[in-house]
Amino acid sequence: MVEFYRCEEGIPLQGYAGKYCVVPVEYKRGHPKRDQTDILQLAAQAMCLEEMLCCEIPCGYLFYGETRRREKVELTEEVRDTVRSMFSEMHGYFSRKYTPKVKWSKSCNACSLRDICLPILGKGKSASRYVEEHMDGED
Repeated sequence: MVEFYRCEEGIPLQGYAGKYCVVPVEYKRGHPKRDQTDILQLAAQAMCLEEMLCCEIPCGYLFYGETRRREKVELTEEVRDTVRSMFSEMHGYFSRKYTPKVKWSKSCNACSLRDICLPILGKGKSASRYVEEHMDGED
């Protein structure tokens, strides 16, 4: 979700008087993670909004359903550099036409991309091995 607050140093929004600050809010069903995945996702969203809206977004919020609390996240240069590095890695994969293997975990069950990613397939044979096995008997 993106919230817009009236503020002097903000951006104009078409159809609305005044200027507005942009604040991304990422809603999560569970509880805060021990790693930085949620923070990096929020930072990536903020960086996209900055590019789209020509503004700077210094912070955002993570809301966790289990705790029913918002956590403020400062979008530091360190966090942004980590996101840029991940973007660079992703672009490298794309240019090489390489798809990394999926590492299935319990969290895959709650992921909105589960039906696209199909992590359960990573637990079985590779596609090439499957084809090889089934082509051997056809002559």
